[in-house]
Amino acid sequence: MELEKFWFFDSLDKNEMAELKNITIKKQYKKGEILFYIKDEPRYLYLLASGVVKLYKHDFKDNEVVLHNLCAPNLIAEIANFEESPYPANCAFESDAVIYLIDYRQFKEKFLSKSNISMIFIKSLTKKIKALENFINYSLTADSYTKIAKFLYENEDILKSIKQVKIASILNIAPETLSRNITRLKKENIIAKENGNIKIIDKNRLKELI
Repeated sequence: MELEKFWFFDSLDKNEMAELKNITIKKQYKKGEILFYIKDEPRYLYLLASGVVKLYKHDFKDNEVVLHNLCAPNLIAEIANFEESPYPANCAFESDAVIYLIDYRQFKEKFLSKSNISMIFIKSLTKKIKALENFINYSLTADSYTKIAKFLYENEDILKSIKQVKIASILNIAPETLSRNITRLKKENIIAKENGNIKIIDKNRLKELI
């Protein structure tokens, strides 16, 4: 997806978009790669164009503790940029992904003085708060079958690179529950398995389940 297609920059005119592209690098990452480590200083504003990342820390026993999973499209840890503070957690890729790396120093100098651009951060944080509220409400009211259908429908582009155990983790359900419902969706000819990955074969019926 091209940079101008994202809602984050829908207020930019053609000249501003051209200027933004001049300070932006598009890069592909593989599953398991690290985007940044805790306490790294932010150099870029990261826009996740496709894929899934996890933000995580390690406890005193060196166990990994996942704080949040982010699916595209999303800005990643933009509060660290805005506050000009070190990253509060590590960030790694849970699937193959595409990232736009925007030089933050130049972005701040050229764009943040404009009210419509500074609103990007407010809009992004507001959307994350709303997403969290929706997730909480949905978790309380929707059954596992509906949650899984919604995730598959909204994340079709990453199904070839994400394992079922990670989907279960993102949805906060047991792997056995996910497996049981995946089998149900297969029997109803809504999805299929291809080379071990989930493939949607009837997206309209999947949407009807949400």
